Amino acid sequence: MSKRVIIVGGGAAGFFAAITCAENAPDSEVIVLEKGPRFLGKVAISGGGRCNVTHACFDPKELASYYPRGGQALVGPFNRFSPAETIGWFDARGVPLKTEADGRMFPVTDRSQTIVDCLGNAARAARVGLRPQQEVIAVERTPAGFRLRLKWAQTWSVSG
Repeated sequence: MSKRVIIVGGGAAGFFAAITCAENAPDSEVIVLEKGPRFLGKVAISGGGRCNVTHACFDPKELASYYPRGGQALVGPFNRFSPAETIGWFDARGVPLKTEADGRMFPVTDRSQTIVDCLGNAARAARVGLRPQQEVIAVERTPAGFRLRLKWAQTWSVSG
């Protein structure tokens, strides 16, 4: 029996979570719900339209120090998935990154659309279901798992 995994939010983190889940659990149904009409909207405008993907700081503690609120909580995640892994992930999908003098890293194309396309293509290749205009208004625990209630009286259920 396959599991259903629902990711709430169709931004970069939501897409990356969905792609990773779908690639590592190919028998699962992975769905991204986005309240807006389009996915990855903030990615498209980030970095002045160039998309600052990561930073060329490879020490997890130093990298976490740049986050004044909650930075210490990021040390563990940065140890598990560092900027080096981010660079490799995009490079493996045909999107090389470049480093600027201040350490910011952008796609060599200098176009955020390159990142939007990469994430979209990876999601489609992993068979991630993409559902725009699905605003989640409540998450409820059920005996079988969880139920997500959406703005327009729809529901999604997942086993837990």
